[in-house]
Amino acid sequence: MVAVTVEALVDAPCPRVGVTITGLGVGDSVVSVWRSADGLREPVRGARRVSLVDSTYLIDYDAPLSRPITYEVEVISGPSGADRVTSSSVTVNSDTGWLMDPLVPQSAIPVVGGDGDDGPYLRGEALAQLEYAADVSLISVMGSDKPMALFGQRMAARGVPLSMGTRSAEQNARLRDLLMSSALVLFRPIPGFGIDLPGSMFVTVPSAVEAPVDVAWGGNLTWWDLKADTVAAPTLKVLTATFTYGDVALLFATYQQKQDAATGTYLDDLKHPLG
Repeated sequence: MVAVTVEALVDAPCPRVGVTITGLGVGDSVVSVWRSADGLREPVRGARRVSLVDSTYLIDYDAPLSRPITYEVEVISGPSGADRVTSSSVTVNSDTGWLMDPLVPQSAIPVVGGDGDDGPYLRGEALAQLEYAADVSLISVMGSDKPMALFGQRMAARGVPLSMGTRSAEQNARLRDLLMSSALVLFRPIPGFGIDLPGSMFVTVPSAVEAPVDVAWGGNLTWWDLKADTVAAPTLKVLTATFTYGDVALLFATYQQKQDAATGTYLDDLKHPLG
């Protein structure tokens, strides 16, 4: 019988959800995993129509923060036939929002709504207004003072002001490195930011303007002027490993030592690859 369990993980590199799927049976199963939060149901990145055997463990780095989330495992085909199973609710508590390259979890940096030194902070004009545009063409009709309208679907928020400030050289360097590494970032706000935003926002930042405020005379305050457009999530999950062969080599001299350390099941090793 298919089962799904979830757990909130708040250690490095960023808050996330671990999802354990068991009971698929012997043989190949085709599975999609869905996440529901704030009334929105979305596929978990990297877990759409994947082939699995019996059980697996996956990590959702895009999980919305400080709000209830449920996960649904949709078995499209497999030894036991089609099925749907929904997890219990899980909440990933966080006092800050998070900004990261969606393909590099280690790039994640905390974002505070105002006071606080945990990371860059949102300036007063950030998230002040959201624009939802639709492509509209007006066609004049002979003999009528009212044109016909051709229009497309209204898009997700564009031109979202994400202006930030940094209070230390380290914060500024991390934010600069993130913005320089990719024009696509994942922004996960918390409800305390004071505006109704999706829990996971994939946005492009075409232009990033860095403005040192008092750095020239020994200070550390830097302002960043950012405007973001909401886009679809990338299909890839991650491009970089969260642990490497070098990490394993530091802990274990031989492969046999690694095997001896893995005293649990295959799933346990997936969850804790370094023992």
